[in-house]
Amino acid sequence: MRIGPAILLLVPCLHSFAQQAITASSIVGTVQDQTGSAVADAQVKLFNPGRNRTQTTASDATGRYEFLYLPPGDYALTVADPRFIPIHRTLVLRAGQTAGVALLLAIAGVNETVTIDERVAALDPVRAGTSEVVLPEEIDALPINGRNYLDLALLVPGVSRTNTGAAQRFAETSAVPGTGISIAGQRNLNNTFIIDGLSANDDAADLAGTAVSQEVVREFQIVTSGGIAEFGRASSGIVNITTQSGGSQWHARVYDFFRNQRLDARNPFAAFNSPLTQSQYGASLSGPVFGQHTFLFSNFEQTRQNASGVVTIAPANISSINADLIAAGYRGPLASTGEFPTGLESTNFFARADHEAGAGHRLSLRYALYDAASTNARGAGGLSAITRGSALQNRDQNVAAGDIAAFSPKVLNEARAQFTHSRLGAPVNDNAGPAINISGIANLGTATSSPTARDADSFEVSEAIAIERGAHFLKFGADWLYNRVNIVFPGALQGVYNFQNLAALQAGRYLTFQQAFGAPSQLQSNPNAGVFVQDQWRLGSNFTANLGLRYDVQRLPDPIRTDRNNIAPRAGIAYSPGNRKTVVRASFGLYYDRIPLRATSNALQRDGSKYRVAAISFGQASAPVFPDVLPAFPAAQLIGTTTIDTRIQNGSSTQASFEIEHAFNAATTLSVGYLHVRGEHLILSRNINAPTLSASGAAALGIANLGRPDPRYANVSRYESSGDSYYNGLLLSFQHRAARNLRFRLSYNYSRAIDDTGNFFFSAPQNNSNLRDDRGPSDNDQRHRLTVAATFDSPRTRGVLGGWQLAPLFTYTSPLPFNVQLNYDRNNDTNLNDRPFGVGRNTGVGFGFTSLDMRLSRAFRITDRLRLQTLLESFNTLNHSNFYLPNNVIGSGVGAPLASFGQPAAAYDPRQLQIGLRLSF
Repeated sequence: MRIGPAILLLVPCLHSFAQQAITASSIVGTVQDQTGSAVADAQVKLFNPGRNRTQTTASDATGRYEFLYLPPGDYALTVADPRFIPIHRTLVLRAGQTAGVALLLAIAGVNETVTIDERVAALDPVRAGTSEVVLPEEIDALPINGRNYLDLALLVPGVSRTNTGAAQRFAETSAVPGTGISIAGQRNLNNTFIIDGLSANDDAADLAGTAVSQEVVREFQIVTSGGIAEFGRASSGIVNITTQSGGSQWHARVYDFFRNQRLDARNPFAAFNSPLTQSQYGASLSGPVFGQHTFLFSNFEQTRQNASGVVTIAPANISSINADLIAAGYRGPLASTGEFPTGLESTNFFARADHEAGAGHRLSLRYALYDAASTNARGAGGLSAITRGSALQNRDQNVAAGDIAAFSPKVLNEARAQFTHSRLGAPVNDNAGPAINISGIANLGTATSSPTARDADSFEVSEAIAIERGAHFLKFGADWLYNRVNIVFPGALQGVYNFQNLAALQAGRYLTFQQAFGAPSQLQSNPNAGVFVQDQWRLGSNFTANLGLRYDVQRLPDPIRTDRNNIAPRAGIAYSPGNRKTVVRASFGLYYDRIPLRATSNALQRDGSKYRVAAISFGQASAPVFPDVLPAFPAAQLIGTTTIDTRIQNGSSTQASFEIEHAFNAATTLSVGYLHVRGEHLILSRNINAPTLSASGAAALGIANLGRPDPRYANVSRYESSGDSYYNGLLLSFQHRAARNLRFRLSYNYSRAIDDTGNFFFSAPQNNSNLRDDRGPSDNDQRHRLTVAATFDSPRTRGVLGGWQLAPLFTYTSPLPFNVQLNYDRNNDTNLNDRPFGVGRNTGVGFGFTSLDMRLSRAFRITDRLRLQTLLESFNTLNHSNFYLPNNVIGSGVGAPLASFGQPAAAYDPRQLQIGLRLSF
């Protein structure tokens, strides 16, 4: 029967609450008759075909009904009352979404039924913060290079790649491939990663904790600003992932994605196509077990890659360097340039079981394994020879459990727990050493700047209770996380020589020499606790206020005093005026970060007793002759130490956002927003005992130890929370999410990021007594970023025209800045990070990035349930030459720049093709 708008209206209901759970969905609405009066005791049924599960409730005296904490997926909503025409409505719910549906019933006739099959309105009328969800259809259809799940974040405005300035697969102590992500121009250290409501962080480096297969990710949410009080331990953005779960029918998928260099273009720095063979293959299986109450999802995936990187040291410089090394009696391996072998072998296994128990319990249990090995994974490439590189050997295992229990229709409880066991090794390529740095020309010898191993165990438990009371939805809870981390960081145990140029190397006249003596590792324990309370308060039919308060505390090893004043208030509003096709959102809040355990490990290890560093200039007493190293710590040498401010504070940010989102229809939305982030107490490294005089000046005045503030020590590098940052950004997002034929997403942001310290926690200022001298564009200051993604499906016809899908993904970014540096120590503080006079930090302009990725696929139906899909993917389809940051060493001054200054030293991948097959039923 056809029912007109005068008889039946279904409109979005704003009598609903904001995000009630970060992993679940909810439906809250009202049932009314044609006069607008409440219909009490109407039977409302909700059917989940994926789980073959039916829930039933009745509208109360005000006509209100609700279904809370639902697994994301497809649903069928039925409203039945003998006085009115029955209504059937299909819904698609996303993780963290509260769907409001007001049902206006018409008086019953004979054999009349209304069935409406469309999606819930794309707007979320009660969300106050700035966030977006990458949907399962996009995850499954878009061309994601390397199938790295973190790259999904780049589809969202306000998110960019972190500027690491280096071409390496694995950063810091992380085994997660690819670069980190910057949200709102902040450091990648400032994000938090959550999988199914539990931490997925590597707290040693403050990066993503583990890698999962793209097949495992059901929904991928980025919160760029205004996260509710339930989120903590991050001063920037939140990456919230919901994993796949099984359903009431068995499904399986087997897949393989294959690459070969014969299908690829040439790297701009290679003489011919770089060797590459890669296969990423796996299988997923899901379905019911033990009847229709327990559901299983499992995935197994492996990557087997043989590839190459490129060292771009000039061949003439290599010849000169090696000749000098041989003449000096250097005992380590010689340097080389050009291509070098690398690759990756990884295994992912994931299994999740969900059980619908009696008494309102929904239980879940999952296990994840990530095993990875890579040669020349870090350090090598660009101006760093292969000897500077290190390998990777990693294994992560995680077990997590959860229970969502309904104590009553108005009270629910969430309980979760997990244990993570992680072992990472990064053995260096050169075990002889020493390390040799020739400013702006080449880096060779052993790797000294990163740990060579990290063992971490963590245990987490969390509890939250949600209570509905009239117009209020209250939620409060607590989280406890315990880390036990051992970091092996030999550093300069094999010695480090720094030279100004090739002539200085030939003469053996180095600028500085460092050598460490002592224990290379440090074990520490780290308990963390957080509590929160939030109230999602309906002030009217179209106005919702979100109020929250969170408190986090991180206990660090002695002698560091615990920062106990991390009280974080948060507030937001969502207002939907007029025809309710527009939502105005605003949020404001305080967010606290965690201190990376690598910083505390460095400070505890290098305290001057069990680990000592000797820093010596050429010609100084006890200075070694290149390339020799010292047999023991010199008796008369002052000790260099690394410390941490015992009153260090957790980094924090004040975030404010404003957004207007308009829905043109149920599938098409446009949002424009403004985001402000003020970062304070950013961790950095400062030499608090830097020299105040040159050697000649100190000698003329008769002052010992170059006039250092504390003449008893050499350099004292102290980690402290004295940096700050500013970010202002305009964010635009346009999305069309039609169920068939076309899905489209455009994301753009125009922004500016300013700070006074670099992207890493060990970033050091040029002038140790004047941090403001380093105030300038952030390492992550990317003014423009545009992403366009779409999927086009051919009409559902038989024959050669049916089953096709085209999925383009276009990315453009404006250039990143770089810091112009001299090749000598201008201010005599023994740190080679000085800029020319009058040149501000990060005033150099790097290179932009443009890439078009494409996927063309066709599906063949073999039987009613068996389907084969063939895929052809191209990455950087137009073969645009995209470069990393240029050589930033200008030489001795702006008047006589080196020929290599400003020139690229490494490039992103050229055009690459990939062939894929997926068989599913």
